[in-house]
Order: sequence, then C-alpha cells, then structure tokens
Amino acid sequence: MLDHLRPPRADDPTRALYKEWLHVNVFDHASGTVGLVNLSLHGDPAAAPSRAVGVALVRVPGAGWSGGTQVQGAAAAHAGVLELAAGDVAVAVAPWFGAGHAAARAAVADADVSLGGPAVGPPLGPSWDVPFGEGHLGWAAYPRLALDGVVRAAGRRLVVRGAGGYADHNWGRWAWGDDVGWDWGCFHGADGLLVVMSRTTDRAHRVTGDALVTVEHAGRVAQFVGPQVDIAVDGVRHPSRRFPGAMAALHADRARDRLPARVRVRVGDGFDGLEVVLDVDDVAQLLLAEPSRPGFAVLHESVGRFRAVGRLAGRPVEAHGLGVVEHAG
Repeated sequence: MLDHLRPPRADDPTRALYKEWLHVNVFDHASGTVGLVNLSLHGDPAAAPSRAVGVALVRVPGAGWSGGTQVQGAAAAHAGVLELAAGDVAVAVAPWFGAGHAAARAAVADADVSLGGPAVGPPLGPSWDVPFGEGHLGWAAYPRLALDGVVRAAGRRLVVRGAGGYADHNWGRWAWGDDVGWDWGCFHGADGLLVVMSRTTDRAHRVTGDALVTVEHAGRVAQFVGPQVDIAVDGVRHPSRRFPGAMAALHADRARDRLPARVRVRVGDGFDGLEVVLDVDDVAQLLLAEPSRPGFAVLHESVGRFRAVGRLAGRPVEAHGLGVVEHAG
C-alpha cells in the first residue's frame, strides 16, 4: 500500500488535534553541511487558528545556523498525494513499489534550498502507528536518498551531487503540550552506513517507549527493538538559535534548555551489534504552538559528526559521518 497524506474527514471528531508533516534532511559529507526542510499542518484544516509551519534550517561548519520558520494559516497550504506546499516551502515524496523520489524547496530568511533525488534504499514504513497523547502518531521513513541541488546559506552557495538524504512522513492526532515527546535520529555514514533510531517519550524524556533502530550497510538491513537497544547521553549543549522569534521571546525561559553534547546508541542481538557515538556541534530550537487550546512544544535539532564500530553479518564495521538527533516534547 502506498503512503499518502491522511487529512481528517469532515465528520472526524478528533480533527482539531490533526497533525501531519513531510520532512527532508540533507547530509553533505564533502562540506560537513547538514540541512532540513519541513512543512507541517497543525489543527483542523478548516479552522482559522490552524497553522501551516514551514522550516528551513542549514548548519554550515564554522558559520552556524541559517534559515528559520514561516508560519501561515493552514488554508494557505496545498496538498497532493504525498506533497505539501505553503508559501516559500514545499516538500514532496513519491514512493511506489519500494522505490521513489523526494524533493524539497524552501526560501526562508537567509537559507535557500532546492534539492531532489531518488530513493536508493528500502523504505521503512509505514512502520509506526502508536498511541500518543490523546490520539496516535504514525511514521513512515524513506531513509536513503541521493540528493542533487543547490543550498545557499551563510553567504555561501553549495552545489550538491549525490549527497546523502533522508525523508519521512508523520501524521496523527495529539495536542502540543500534552505529556508526550519523541527522540529520533539519523546517522548517515560517508561510506554508506545508515542508522535510524526512534522512540516515543514523555515530555521530559524521562519515560520512554521501546526504541526501534534500523541499520543498513552493504545491502543488509538489521532492526533492533526494546532491550536490544541502549541509548545514553552525556554532557550539555544549549541551543544557539531559536525559532520563530515571537515564540522564542514568549518562552524566554527555554533559551537555556539542556541538550546532550554526546549521544550514544548501542544495539545488539547476539549476532549483530553496533555502537554509534554522535558528538553534537550545534543545536537549534523550534517552538510550536497548539492551535486548538493553550499549549506548546519544543523541538531541538542537534547536529554533529558520528563514529560507529561493530559487527554486521559476521563482518567488522567501522564508519564515520554526519548525524542529526531530534528531541521533541
């Protein structure tokens, strides 16, 4: 079954809690640049308070973050089968028969991103549809893309050819501000190793659900879940940039949120095993308001370089690359 957007029906009693978004990451190993483009819908699409939020963030080594957010009424959004566009941000994913294509376009503040390319690895999903807050959270991922295009950020113009890419689709029903959150990460190796991890949490990230970690290397896919996964953090990083400005000013008490300076993901099932260690270079903070009631959530995007060592299919693995970890709650 093909993935697709899941807008609420007119008779859906939970439509006020509707959430949906499409997301693309780029990992350019040649320059060390990590970027993301995201477009999300929040609330009943027919209600005036509902919002479409576009995000473009690019982190260039030595230059920090470029980009920001673009917030509009949900009525400004245009939707296709698996496409969203609003204002100066658009994301599209076209999966079919285990293959597909993704594209992202955004011009927000001082970041301009235009990327597209084919899926060059298997999709993961729809792999999640779990209870979450007052409703549920669904997730489908397209974790290995080869992206071409142009990224303008920090006064530079970067042409990418075959850069590492990741895309996903989230949907569900919940209220920002409920006692829910998630941890998600994508680690893209310069030599081809790919690791994706995800788990639901409470808002404080003290209580966690079972983690799912997928490892792809040399054509082999291995998945680890629950007690086969250990995620640990160390050190402290604070956000260096906060978006959007109005929400950041309203919640000035969150300016010094403590995020890990190092994230370690260790997996093993008695046959395969891997340890991935991400050293965080920088953190951006996104604040999202709940349109249906008072409440908000904070998403932190932590980017850096990782190293990995382990054994897969009886063969030793040692890799390094770029990664991003998202803490939401």
